[in-house]
Amino acid sequence: MRLPVVLLVCSLLGVLAGAALIATWALGCAVIFDSLCVGAYAMWGYDDGEQPAAHEMPARTLQQVLDRARAS
Repeated sequence: MRLPVVLLVCSLLGVLAGAALIATWALGCAVIFDSLCVGAYAMWGYDDGEQPAAHEMPARTLQQVLDRARAS
């Protein structure tokens, strides 16, 4: 698990625990705030500078695919 995700989870748990100590309405506000933070994190995400795992494959005809399958 990546460090920013662990830190986000710890932070959200701290907010919930602190709000639970105050009152029920504060816990409700904290849940709303936490869901907004997680949603923002999911939208903008953590950019580690790496390229996406998917890469472009060269176009092949069906015959080329079958020939390659027979050869292997």
